[in-house]
Amino acid sequence: MLLTLQQEAKQQILPMPSPERLEKVVESMDALDKVVQEREDALRLLQTGQEKARPGAWRKDIFGRIIWHKFKQWPIPWHLNKRYNRKRFFAMPYVERFERLRREKQACIQARKKHLEKKKAEQLKEKFPHLAEAWKSSLV
Repeated sequence: MLLTLQQEAKQQILPMPSPERLEKVVESMDALDKVVQEREDALRLLQTGQEKARPGAWRKDIFGRIIWHKFKQWPIPWHLNKRYNRKRFFAMPYVERFERLRREKQACIQARKKHLEKKKAEQLKEKFPHLAEAWKSSLV
């Protein structure tokens, strides 16, 4: 109803009456969703003894990344299942080099972001020196 009202106001090029209602509805729906999720988790914990909806394990994929693998039910045992046995839960030895390069790239990206933040802070201090001194005194 509120979204229809918002679209109608847009079409008529008028401001929507009390737009904060949309935010309130989103917040209340999130709260309701959280309560329902907590109750489902509590019920599952009582019935099965498992905290998560679908059990799984952390495993490496073929590229060396660590992923969450969700367990599935199979109609035949895993050791006889060709499809399951085709999955690779380990990285080949030649992937280690690329895994190291990926970690190095991520470290460079983080260092670059840190450097840019520091550079922006210095530029702001130069541009607004009176605020820089006030900021230092507020930290003490």
